[in-house]
Order: sequence, then structure tokens, then C-alpha cells
Amino acid sequence: MDPLLEFCEQNLSAGSQLVIDDAFVSENCDIMTYSCMSECTLCGMKPFAFFEGERIAANTPEELLVSVTAAIKEWQAEYGM
Repeated sequence: MDPLLEFCEQNLSAGSQLVIDDAFVSENCDIMTYSCMSECTLCGMKPFAFFEGERIAANTPEELLVSVTAAIKEWQAEYGM
């Protein structure tokens, strides 16, 4: 079982697609996209995602990728994956 990573489609088009396109992320997460996640203020300001129900936001898509990768590794260590 892989952790769940969720994205707003509007935020993907603003740069967060970089995270989904990363091989490590796509191989180690179940990824869901939604037309809207009711986070419109945040969505218009910066890249974000929900990892296992917790919001992760960053100033750039590259920073979001680093944060998501770290969250995945932490989850894997905690659950022995």
C-alpha cells in the first residue's frame, strides 16, 4: 500500500505537475487529482498538495517536490516500506 498524494488540477497547471512527473513520487504514491480541492486562496498563491491528508505547500514547484519526497521517505521509514 502506498501513501495518498492529492492535487488540485488548477494547481498542477500552475507548476505542481513537476511533482507528479517525478519518477520517485509516481512510483511510491497513489496520486489523485481533483478539479477543485476548495483551497482556492492557497492554490492561487503557491504550489501545494495533500500528502496523507496533510497539506504541504511551498514557494516553488521544486521546493514542493523536495518536501513531498521527504514526506514519502518519512512515511516509508515509519511504516517499514
